[in-house]
Amino acid sequence: MIDDLSPARLSLAAAAKSAKAGDTAAVKAHALKALTVREISAPELAKAVSHLTEAGHGAAALRALKKHCEGKAPLAAGFAHLGALHFEAGKPGPAIRALERALRMAPDDRQSAFLLADLHLQADDADAAEATWARTFAARPDDADIRLRAATQLAHFGALDPARRAVEQARPLHGDAAEFAFMAAAITGDAPPALPDPGYIARFFDRTAGHYDQSLAGVQYRGPEVLAASLAGLNIAPGAGLTVLDAGCGSGLSAPVLAPVSARLDGLDISPGILEEAAKTGAYTKLFTLDLAREEPPEPGIYDLIAAIDVLIYTGDIALPLATLAKALKPGGRVLFTCEAAPDMPDSWQLTPTGRYRHGENLIREALAQTGFNPPDRMSPEILRNEFRRPVPGLAISATLA
Repeated sequence: MIDDLSPARLSLAAAAKSAKAGDTAAVKAHALKALTVREISAPELAKAVSHLTEAGHGAAALRALKKHCEGKAPLAAGFAHLGALHFEAGKPGPAIRALERALRMAPDDRQSAFLLADLHLQADDADAAEATWARTFAARPDDADIRLRAATQLAHFGALDPARRAVEQARPLHGDAAEFAFMAAAITGDAPPALPDPGYIARFFDRTAGHYDQSLAGVQYRGPEVLAASLAGLNIAPGAGLTVLDAGCGSGLSAPVLAPVSARLDGLDISPGILEEAAKTGAYTKLFTLDLAREEPPEPGIYDLIAAIDVLIYTGDIALPLATLAKALKPGGRVLFTCEAAPDMPDSWQLTPTGRYRHGENLIREALAQTGFNPPDRMSPEILRNEFRRPVPGLAISATLA
């Protein structure tokens, strides 16, 4: 009970109440008051910083964190958040100094390690990035995921030798042989498969279902926004009364965009766990568990429109899922989908270090033709999300069944 009444917690409760009321000035006052409490905990400090930045007071958060870090008993979290704010502001020098201090105090801090390694890689210093991760690996000796995360980052920046070394460190620690083999191929580029292991994607999304929406918010996921723009560009308006399938529906993030144009909205996904989240929206008439690349549609030939947003990015050979979608459509029905763009390889696909595929425009057109679709009537460049805090270019494609 004493902890519940701590000064920092009381100030944070007042900040949360003010945030709900839209009073950003009061949010600032209460959050800054929390940051002056000497006994503030790391979670409380993080919450105070979050309140300030979400209310548009990032500069005030930065000043308060500097003061905290100059105090007699600063927290590692204080330096970590200070470094993150400098990182976001594009100030590498102060960011590196703060993140180094955070990791000296808490070497197992994976987020600070990620940001610090990112800064070193931006400066083309792969050795410093690898050394940063080595310190965190030593503090997390049994953590396979952190080694694969580091390897993914290193490979993304072209530091393939350090990436391979991180993969090899993860090998004896990883408990899922199929998942490890797929991610190792993605990171190293060695013998990438056209399809992932049939259970890998399902297990991945089952595992992340509970925090799926939060993780997508963290990468500024734009799927619903891209879908809405595509519908508007095709003059598909609310009240269209279509029979619609949300293919790869995930937790239902596209449902608010699709429901207004639907007389009936169904959803399918490879992950039973993520479908439980979709069911909570109440937006879908039916939900199906299906592997689009390997299974037949449960109700063929009934849909006017199928949306597959950020779904084909998990398949190299996109003709396989497109064939399934074609069988689910009515004659003349329409598919809307996204792909990660590959302008440097128009006739091919590539498995990227993130474990997702990108596809060339000519390959997409060929796959559509092979599976019975007309040439695309829309292929617009879009930013799909951020990866490593940088935009991921993609394509929004629309085509009708011949």
